[in-house]
Amino acid sequence: MTRAPRRPRRRHIDLGSFEAVKIGGPGAFVDLYYALMEIRWPAFFALVSAAFVLVNLLFGLLYAALPGAIANMTPGSIADGFFFSVETLGTVGYGNMAPATRLGHSIAATEILLGLFFSATMTGLIFARFARPRDSVLFSRVAVISEVGDQLMLMVRLASIRARPLADVSAQMSWLERIELADGRVFRRLNDLPLVRAQNPALALAWTLVHVIEPGSPMLAALKGTDRFQLTVTVGGIDTLLASQTLGGHSYRREDIRLAHDFEDVILDEDGIIHLDLSKLHDVRPSAARAQEPPA
Repeated sequence: MTRAPRRPRRRHIDLGSFEAVKIGGPGAFVDLYYALMEIRWPAFFALVSAAFVLVNLLFGLLYAALPGAIANMTPGSIADGFFFSVETLGTVGYGNMAPATRLGHSIAATEILLGLFFSATMTGLIFARFARPRDSVLFSRVAVISEVGDQLMLMVRLASIRARPLADVSAQMSWLERIELADGRVFRRLNDLPLVRAQNPALALAWTLVHVIEPGSPMLAALKGTDRFQLTVTVGGIDTLLASQTLGGHSYRREDIRLAHDFEDVILDEDGIIHLDLSKLHDVRPSAARAQEPPA
């Protein structure tokens, strides 16, 4: 009988406003640490709890199958074996039940050794999950193209959500270009879009990233075309409280980019105190002058 071919593994990739799927990648057990770091907290707790119950159940069955190995244990009782295993794995040792034979001592010693590895692994994973870099930058849901003076500019706004400023922040903007060769082959590449200012020594409030659109810009032509358009913005910096790297990124589709619009003000100075209204980070308004494509 011929076995049906195994279905390739599919993984959904989060690209901000885009969704992608990887097909045929290695399984989760190839990089178990990454898989355990990637899953959400409820799934992580469920997996750890299941592993804890399974290990204790296996040892409980083993204790129950060895009459006389554990003193004061009801012969053949899986429940007694399970709870004795829990106490042994956690190195609690209440004293009501204890190994009574050399075989019982050997199994208990093996379980204690396993418990040390289990506890150390879970402690390390929990700490690593809490200590991993967090997204501490909020991006505007839309980008705008506005005419400033005689120049056309593409702008994206972002803000820090931390109480303390982010240090040494760098930003990068790029767009995904589709290139079709004469022989019909198609490939895609990310092209950098130079920013007026790509470095910020201290991001405490908001920051507007600006790219000057040159005449005949292929990015603007692609934006006005019909093929899939993707604009990607990434930032990185140092959290001054945690002294750790913080990263962030966002992708914009064609419909996320507003032509001839400006961002609403989000910073207000009242009585000498600067106010940052994050609820207005995504708000835009039509420009006073309609943006036009620069002449080629």
